[in-house]
Amino acid sequence: MSIFDQAVDLGRGIARTEEFKNMKEAEQAVSADSAARKAANEYQELQHTYYRMQVQGRELTGEHMNILREAEERAMSNQMVKRYYQSRLQFHEMLERVNSKIQEGITGIPAEHACGGG
Repeated sequence: MSIFDQAVDLGRGIARTEEFKNMKEAEQAVSADSAARKAANEYQELQHTYYRMQVQGRELTGEHMNILREAEERAMSNQMVKRYYQSRLQFHEMLERVNSKIQEGITGIPAEHACGGG
């Protein structure tokens, strides 16, 4: 089996995890609810706008940060949006653990002994 076939198998395994399933279910719930979708989109758009500003070398002010914090609070006050962000975080944490194990396989150093722990 080639390394690429193994990568496809790994992807299939990841798609079967509870973390992935929970994230997809939460994402579908947000997509199906107009209020949740609007809150999530507004927050994400603001995040992207501010990211682009930073990439262009513009400094974010305290006012920008307050606006972003308020948008986050509005978005997270919707339980479907909050569940989606929490499930997304859990999925990404699981991916980080997978990446640590891949790195362990490459280096031969157990993830918990690598720089920064794991």
